[in-house]
Amino acid sequence: MNILELREKVKRLPLTSGVYIMRNNKGDIIYIGKAKKLRNRVKQYFDGGKKQIKVQAMVNNICDFDYILTKNDVDAFLLENNLIKQHKPKYNILLKDDKQYPYIKINMKEKFPQVQVTRRIMDDEAMYFGPYVNMGVNNLIEIIRSAFKIRTCKKKFDNFKPLSRPCLHGEIGNCLAPCVNRVTEEQYLEAINSVIDFLRGNTKDAQARIEAKMNDCAKNEDFENAISLRDKMYMIEKLGERHIASLTKAESFDVFAVRTYLDYAIVNVMNIRCGKNIGQLNYVLENYDNECETLETFIFSYYKNASLIQKSILVNVDCVEELHTLFAEAYDKSIDFMYPKKGAKLEIIKMCEQNAEEYARRLATRSEHKDNMTVGALKELESILGIEFINRIEGYDISNIQGAYNVSSMVVFEGGEAVKKEYRKFKIKTFEGADDFAAMAETLTRRFERYNAGDEKFGSLPDLILIDGGLGQLHSANSVLEKMGLVIPIISIAKKEEEIYTLRSSEPIRLEKRSFALRLLQRVRDESHRFAITFHRQTRNKEFLSDFETIEGVGAKTRQKILATYKSVDDLYNANVVELCRSAGIGVAVAEKIYNYLHKNAK
Repeated sequence: MNILELREKVKRLPLTSGVYIMRNNKGDIIYIGKAKKLRNRVKQYFDGGKKQIKVQAMVNNICDFDYILTKNDVDAFLLENNLIKQHKPKYNILLKDDKQYPYIKINMKEKFPQVQVTRRIMDDEAMYFGPYVNMGVNNLIEIIRSAFKIRTCKKKFDNFKPLSRPCLHGEIGNCLAPCVNRVTEEQYLEAINSVIDFLRGNTKDAQARIEAKMNDCAKNEDFENAISLRDKMYMIEKLGERHIASLTKAESFDVFAVRTYLDYAIVNVMNIRCGKNIGQLNYVLENYDNECETLETFIFSYYKNASLIQKSILVNVDCVEELHTLFAEAYDKSIDFMYPKKGAKLEIIKMCEQNAEEYARRLATRSEHKDNMTVGALKELESILGIEFINRIEGYDISNIQGAYNVSSMVVFEGGEAVKKEYRKFKIKTFEGADDFAAMAETLTRRFERYNAGDEKFGSLPDLILIDGGLGQLHSANSVLEKMGLVIPIISIAKKEEEIYTLRSSEPIRLEKRSFALRLLQRVRDESHRFAITFHRQTRNKEFLSDFETIEGVGAKTRQKILATYKSVDDLYNANVVELCRSAGIGVAVAEKIYNYLHKNAK
């Protein structure tokens, strides 16, 4: 459908709640949204008004849309969330930053529960704590095990018969050793409850336990363990220093503050446990509506597991009523959502907003730099070369050692960034020996013959071709294009002075080292060189190791010794006869045969 047909379809939408599903020209789902009034919401996409860059990019790709009516807007929210999880549309909000941070998991349904580190939140009714950002989670686990002696093994205790003796941790007193019945299940659960209390922010009990163990070690002159325990004490003290003076030690809640800046929506999340700030994260949202709807969607997506939901949650926009309704419907759980207007909690909200705004500014600066290095570099290159439009650049390079193992590479940059799935590599087939001109001619001929034959792997023509070398290499490569009847802009870049040669003049173009256009050409050139070298080494290693078996007078045992000692052809080539004898333990005559063969055939 074109834009006029889409607008006509919008007019027929009902003024009721529901979910709308945007599709591209292939029928793929690219965006899923919710609305209290479908017609009004979807109409905004096609009204011709100014939109955020990413929203406009999504609209440009819409060729059709579907919709599903719901009973009310809460049902629309829940349906939207489920459909997004199922289809993962390209333009929907994604929580990018949470995957890399660990959580601590305790499954209270286990007999003698473990304390585990996980990066995946499962809907398994276990308890999850985190994410842990500012403190190494492994250090936290060590503190827990030192203070509370929780088991580290993965034994299953259902229908478990007690062992005759514990593991090393049990022997040295670092585990309660339920495996040998040293504790009852009730005693072990007391320790686990103390761990849970610690993870919720109460550090006093852990501190007292570690301090007692440290003093015992010092008395027994076990200074190594005493120092280790002292370091754990220091970490616990650092946790305690995060207390926010204006809060009581009993207060625990999560804080969410959303801020938009240019084309970014940033949500800052702060976790307060027992009056302490135990960590905070910034999340970048790729697509967003207004701040209220953005925060509703984000918070609902953030709590992937009901056990993570705090009883109190602070927000910086007034969407409290909507969140109350949504969470009551989804979780049958009463949450105290708050929109503070004064006092200590408002100060915390302001602090989160400042963090989000500062992060957004840094992100915009990085984005501006990236634009300069990509889109900006292409526009600069268009101006320098007098080419109307450049998006796809193909870079080519040749690699061989004195003509042996002759290969070439083709790399592709689109929009100023590498597209590795488009890379191609070639083994030179039509001649042997060192002739980079002929190798480049064969490479370009084979590449564009494949295009002319309709090969999908070579189905796109470049806007610009870049080869390594000077004016001679450039004219030689262009003659191939002319013979094939192709008119494609082609340039070369000479490494020594980083001079750019074109077909318009014998004089090179010299750009400033800070030029973004020059940096882009260097990236393409260096990447084509890297890719060619990598393929050359792979080819050389494979072919040489195959040929290595044919060396007269070198037996299987000798070959095994050599290959066990030298991991690559480069290492083997750089070894002289004496080094071969010494490192591989072989005789001089055999070492000379290997050396001579290698230098005759691999070089």
